[in-house]
Amino acid sequence: MPLATVDEFGSQCYYVDTGAPPNSNYTTLVLIHGAGFQGAIFERLFVHAAKHNMRLVAVNMRDYAGSTPYSPSDLADLGGDVERQAAALHARGLEILAFLLWYIRKEGIPLLSAKTRGGWIGGGGISLLAWSWGCKMALSCIACAQQLSHDDRELLAGYMRALILLDPSARAFGAPMIPFEDCYNPFEDASLTPDARQKSFPEWASGYYAHSPAILDALPSRAYAEACAGLSTNRIADPPPHQTPTLLRMSSDELGKVANEDVMAHSHMFYVFMDDKVYKDTMRRALHDTSVWPGLRVALLWCDMSVSATVMSSWGLLKEYQDEWPAGGRRIDAVRMKGANHFPHWDYPERTMQLLADIIWAEDIPSVIRMRDTEEVHPRL
Repeated sequence: MPLATVDEFGSQCYYVDTGAPPNSNYTTLVLIHGAGFQGAIFERLFVHAAKHNMRLVAVNMRDYAGSTPYSPSDLADLGGDVERQAAALHARGLEILAFLLWYIRKEGIPLLSAKTRGGWIGGGGISLLAWSWGCKMALSCIACAQQLSHDDRELLAGYMRALILLDPSARAFGAPMIPFEDCYNPFEDASLTPDARQKSFPEWASGYYAHSPAILDALPSRAYAEACAGLSTNRIADPPPHQTPTLLRMSSDELGKVANEDVMAHSHMFYVFMDDKVYKDTMRRALHDTSVWPGLRVALLWCDMSVSATVMSSWGLLKEYQDEWPAGGRRIDAVRMKGANHFPHWDYPERTMQLLADIIWAEDIPSVIRMRDTEEVHPRL
């Protein structure tokens, strides 16, 4: 079992590595999963990596299968006051940095080449992709970089290529929790029993939602109330097979491999109720401050048929980036994944892998990518 030690206490993270492709000047993409899932949720991307000259490494975060569980003191920090919560999130970021440093030294992956030619960026280097809840962990990783020793910062500077935020979960950027009446969430539905909330999660999180095209086409220019009003809280009824909820299409073996329900009860709810300030401060240190790795490329990939809470999360960052981004802040390239729900890496692995390759290898990336060659029109429900 491949394990990496990620802190001074001997905590370890399990990971899966597709290995180096034949071309020696490949680039590496480290994948951070969402809440309740683990690295195997990315396995459909693996078979498409080598043809794009990429090496994929999917890491199971602490408390997930194969990785070190949280200790009682870890859990106490997650449920503590604002300072302890900030320290807990900070620790997750340091764990990712420790993994990157360990992996680079162990595998001797190619250095980043800064050369560009004909619209293509040179090879080598390492990028970080985070999905859903994982975006909070990845932002903490970048925010913590200043705390590294000079030598470790300089080592990573020779490799860090891109930060890719895939359909970030609610509050990833520090926005207040959206009121229940604006964005439905089964975990906040008082009419449901705890068991019913758990059972409703797969259908809710992995459904396809037909939001207002007018709102989606001009998302960052819309005010909060207007954006919320244009987003559907009901998944498409009687959908075609490709738009039935992703998790309901998985076999029991597949679901058992990619999901980790125990974590939801053990530790995840602490992240759900973590103070807004902790997430906001982390986002600002990661994305407003370019004193560390100023050339790091940042891409936001938002899925326009995803659950409304994640669309609103992307709306919040896009709105801030459009209206009040600091002059020295990081550039963010936003890509709308048209026709994608919250699981594009499972439902459309080949196209998702192509998009990731475009982001990592090309100087110019598309602002919209269509996940299917043809689109079906559904009424907003």
